[in-house]
Amino acid sequence: MDELVKRLLLIETEETDTIKAVTFMKKLTFTIAFNILFGIKDECTREALFEDFNLVFKAIWSLPVHFPGTVYWRGLKARSRIVDRISPILRKKSEELSSGILSPTSDIISSMIALRDQNQQPIGHHAIIDNCITLMIASHDTYTILLSLMIWKLPRDPEIYKKVLEGGILWLHINAIVIQAVY
Repeated sequence: MDELVKRLLLIETEETDTIKAVTFMKKLTFTIAFNILFGIKDECTREALFEDFNLVFKAIWSLPVHFPGTVYWRGLKARSRIVDRISPILRKKSEELSSGILSPTSDIISSMIALRDQNQQPIGHHAIIDNCITLMIASHDTYTILLSLMIWKLPRDPEIYKKVLEGGILWLHINAIVIQAVY
């Protein structure tokens, strides 16, 4: 996780010294949620899904007018593309679970594929996709807002900034002790 955050920070600050905090937090939280939910590191798939999920996020809060060109209509089209991109991932993970290559605890999708209903039947792929979309939206929005507000609050409250800084230093010190003890 640390490497992922460092890599994203380097990419974001490559040509500038400043970061648009909310935009960066959106990318960061999406990337982390994407890796946890889907367990996929493919940059191209993630970027395409990021754009589509942004359209879906906007459509959720729009007027539900199903007319070409509206935010809602673009959100529905984006959701269809998300389903088209996630379906092959589900099929591949199902095959890997069946053959024992993948564990049900590898990621959330694998866990959902391994779940059975009260009749011991697997959960349908559409239900899994719906749950994944819901989890992505919920986790992405929640963490983006939380991290953005934290960034906004820290420079405005020196006491909180001092406590966070002390906590970070303490955490680094504890990790250094643990690493020394292990090696």
